[in-house]
Amino acid sequence: MADQLESADLRLGRRLAAHRDRPLVKAVAKVGKLSDQEPLYVLSGLLAVTGLVLRRPRLTQAGLTMGLAVAGADLAKSCLKSLVTRTRPHVLLDEARYERNTGGSKAKPEQSFPSGHMAGAVAAASALWRIYPGSLRYSAPLCGLVGWSRMSKGAHWPSDVAAGAGIGLASGAATAWLWRRTAQMAERISSERTPVPILDRVNSARAEAS
Repeated sequence: MADQLESADLRLGRRLAAHRDRPLVKAVAKVGKLSDQEPLYVLSGLLAVTGLVLRRPRLTQAGLTMGLAVAGADLAKSCLKSLVTRTRPHVLLDEARYERNTGGSKAKPEQSFPSGHMAGAVAAASALWRIYPGSLRYSAPLCGLVGWSRMSKGAHWPSDVAAGAGIGLASGAATAWLWRRTAQMAERISSERTPVPILDRVNSARAEAS
């Protein structure tokens, strides 16, 4: 079963990457580079700073959680790339060579699994959606475009893109949970440290004395 799924994955990947030299594919691939980690970190920082300047807490939260989600996805994909060696589609098309094995590789052409661009894009979109639900109508098609561009460029197999999307969703959910738990803890600590009004202390002392 696993071999059949991989064969289907390879067939679809080769079919998509066969048109990687077309102008449209090259143009979309350049746009897809905006979903790399560095541009996403810059976007997250801009949102957070803009929210602070304009005094819009939701925007600041969106920027911060987006940055955290992208960082989590970045860490997860790096860990997986260090554990899996898989050649990219363009290697199979150009060199007639395909390899999949355990143990990572430092060679870029052998770091196909998973797609870091897809992981970052979905993580950012997931974080933004939790603050601004309406953003999904724009971010979902953009994430789809990123995935298509990575496969059409010959940089990733379909399963690499699917794995990246899963990482992004998981990182977005984990970031939301962590943010919520941190906010709850901060609120509880703040309430415990709130000074009791002097009048309340006096009344409490009188009640105890009586």
